[in-house]
Amino acid sequence: MQTAEIFIPLFTKKITDPPHIFTKIEIFDELLFWCRECNRERLQKHNTQRDLSRKVDDIGSEVDVYLKKVRLKMLKNGQNGKNSLFYKLCSTEATIKWLIARWGNVFLNLATNSKYRGFVDAGNIGYSLHDNIGHHEDALSILIIEEEEQEFEQKRNNEIKKWQQNWAEMFGNGKIGGEPTAYGHTQLVLIF
Repeated sequence: MQTAEIFIPLFTKKITDPPHIFTKIEIFDELLFWCRECNRERLQKHNTQRDLSRKVDDIGSEVDVYLKKVRLKMLKNGQNGKNSLFYKLCSTEATIKWLIARWGNVFLNLATNSKYRGFVDAGNIGYSLHDNIGHHEDALSILIIEEEEQEFEQKRNNEIKKWQQNWAEMFGNGKIGGEPTAYGHTQLVLIF
């Protein structure tokens, strides 16, 4: 991972005590960004997971929210020896690598595990405008999106009506007709 090779030495200089990664929210937020980039790079290298790399930004925001909620619990469990973080808290570099792996694990669970569908349905992300509305967007943006959808639907209906009128006009002028086939069906004939 080239991204990890670049940013981990920078963070090891800034952080003197590994638990500060979890206790100081500014450091944790900055590390979450780099975790996202490292995992995007890892997913792009694997042919079978390349499709997931396109959803890193969409699902990644949910992963960040989740990890921010449980960051102090992860630290407490690590200090009590209840998770693998216990062995990593001895060095800043090992703790950062553990957090990168943890971010990737949560991402894969949200993206591929059907038990997490209640939290976020990753299969539908990007297919509808409503799926891209985050928890931070207000009612005004939702109304704007709905108006755009209504305008698009109205434009499409107008194009369909125009197309139907053109066909009716061509039938009326005798430019389109039908002739019977040998099997009793009707064949479309265009007259130029």
